[in-house]
Amino acid sequence: MKIEIDIPDEKLKELANDIMQNYPEYSSPTLQCTSWKYKEGKYKFVDVEEDKTYDVTIDDIVKAIPKFIDGVMKGKWKFCGFDGTTVLHLDGGDYDSDSTDAVVQLAIFNDIIYG
Repeated sequence: MKIEIDIPDEKLKELANDIMQNYPEYSSPTLQCTSWKYKEGKYKFVDVEEDKTYDVTIDDIVKAIPKFIDGVMKGKWKFCGFDGTTVLHLDGGDYDSDSTDAVVQLAIFNDIIYG
């Protein structure tokens, strides 16, 4: 199945900034946010299992959001509130800690490897 999504860059950046405001509280036990600079859009994550540190920027999150939405709409992943319908979920309030963690994992690993 091929799904094409055209979301304006400005909307993606707004959504990325919105969902990243939930860090460090949304950190998972495996991928922990250890540094956050909201105004600069810079975050540092530690992969506890691999003992590796990753720098993530808002631009990384902007690139990861369409991957997340595409995967959910294709049924590759299921998250609370994301039912795989044509709803694009462009409101930050739709993203809980699990879905936000998935977006961060996509930004870091280009896949969801934990959870």
